[in-house]
Amino acid sequence: MIRLPAAFLLVLLFTFSLAATANVTPSERIKETVDQVLTVLKDQSLGRHDRRDQVKKIVRKRFDYESMSQVILAANWRTATKPQREQFITLFRELLEQTYFSAIDSYADQTVRMGRERTKGKLANVQTYIVAANKELAVSYKMRFRKDDWYAYDVTVDGVSLVSNYRTSFRNLVKSKGMEGLLAELAQKVASLKAKNKNSEQGQPAAAE
Repeated sequence: MIRLPAAFLLVLLFTFSLAATANVTPSERIKETVDQVLTVLKDQSLGRHDRRDQVKKIVRKRFDYESMSQVILAANWRTATKPQREQFITLFRELLEQTYFSAIDSYADQTVRMGRERTKGKLANVQTYIVAANKELAVSYKMRFRKDDWYAYDVTVDGVSLVSNYRTSFRNLVKSKGMEGLLAELAQKVASLKAKNKNSEQGQPAAAE
């Protein structure tokens, strides 16, 4: 139920970093961050654990997980208690982080080409293309300007929205098992992914010093 489509795994790596900068455009923010993430992924001196940790810190700074959670849960956000909301945000963030670790490990010299930017007030949509083996994957970022910077609240790959994908899945789960049931399944999935990633991490040969 809470599987992330494979195309999203790599996409989640190319997100937002760097300290807030006044008057930065949405496209500039993405371009800056893509360069930083790619630098980490190409650094052969980093072991699997350090590479994952650095990318996680980059992504965590620039995803607006609270806004994503509100949109994903929709009406269920309004009826959820404050502790339930806080728990969902934490578990959803960890779900994404633990899921995109496999994309970090399988990185193979993909690059990113910038596309069109559309801005309306404090909202923006930035088109990009992930280029690999002479093929391009269209990726667009929905962004919101808040606290003097641009933050992502949705990613769309070939017309499929990450937020919409989870919203449908989670809505059905809450309907059948309630909010506590959803949180329990999320917690179980995150724990399973953490165990799997820890095992793969331990099996990674140490990086050369």
